[in-house]
Amino acid sequence: MVERLKYMFGLLLAIIAIVVIWYFRAVVSFLIVSAVISLVARPIFDIIQKIRIRSWKPSNSVSALLTVLTLWVFILAFFRISVPFIVKEIHFLSNVDLDVVFARAERLLGSLLQPLRATEFGKAGLDVVEGQIKETALTFFDFSRLRGIFASLAGFLGGLFIFAFSVSFITFFFLKEEWLIIEGLLLFIPSHYENALKHMLASIKTLLRRYFIGIIVQITLISVFVTLGLAMIGLEMQHAVIIGLFSGFVNVIPYMGPLIGAFFGFLVALVVFVQTSTPPEFVPFMLGVILVFVIVQLLDNIVFQPFIFSASVRAHPLEIFILILMAGYMSGIIGMFLAIPVYTIIRVIAKEFFYNYKLVQKLTQKIKE
Repeated sequence: MVERLKYMFGLLLAIIAIVVIWYFRAVVSFLIVSAVISLVARPIFDIIQKIRIRSWKPSNSVSALLTVLTLWVFILAFFRISVPFIVKEIHFLSNVDLDVVFARAERLLGSLLQPLRATEFGKAGLDVVEGQIKETALTFFDFSRLRGIFASLAGFLGGLFIFAFSVSFITFFFLKEEWLIIEGLLLFIPSHYENALKHMLASIKTLLRRYFIGIIVQITLISVFVTLGLAMIGLEMQHAVIIGLFSGFVNVIPYMGPLIGAFFGFLVALVVFVQTSTPPEFVPFMLGVILVFVIVQLLDNIVFQPFIFSASVRAHPLEIFILILMAGYMSGIIGMFLAIPVYTIIRVIAKEFFYNYKLVQKLTQKIKE
């Protein structure tokens, strides 16, 4: 009877905790974002800690403050450079008549598509493909939604300021007191689990830090390579930068992200070609655009991703593939993005508390002690 009451009490506490977390989900999201940022920024904090000026060395508070300020300098510099490009690109694309663009592209490709249009199957297939491309392009270049954003800009900036201030403030303390999260969790954990919990959280911290830093490196490399590649084939730098940034950021969506980035890049390149007064040869130019994305994607699949997904979280590529498919089926794009970090946490917990099971031993054998 006492044992049953204990389990019922534990279940009640778990339900109350879930309800409280859901009610204060905004605050929880601030804590999660801050925890991730503190993980990624820890190397900067460690570098600042090594600074020595005669007998003076920075305290944890000074190091944490300088780390947060460094992050803000990078963020503001990024937006200072990228926002003018984005504004110009939105203005350029919002004045484009897509019907004219596709009509001219169809004329330019007439000689190549004529053999296909000569057959009933080819004509029907091309009509379906063209219709789908036009519908997707209208979705990409639908800037009417931006008017609503600009109309409520004051409220948006107010919320953004609260988010930025809250995350910066919390991140400062997470950097200053690295074990603050662990000490908070220990308040709810029985004493005999403390060592296991500390070891588990240390492993999670190491793996997730490696993963998120890898993601940042991947975004940077994809953006740079796509931008340089498109600039080399003759696309104006303004358009190349926007396509590169977009491709780099959407690439974090497993499997679907590269396709979205390539499709967006192809559409923008097509629009730019049609608007150019003295355009280059159409077919070589568009083939060059496709070749850039193919080469970058091969580099990502062969070089970048194995180091980020497989090596960073110590999981087999087939595990990652199946995991992402399952997460995408359950929760869509957000699930695909969060699948690897969540799976990493689950594997570390399983290794620490359920290692007697053979399945757990097999799935966690690559996780280092």
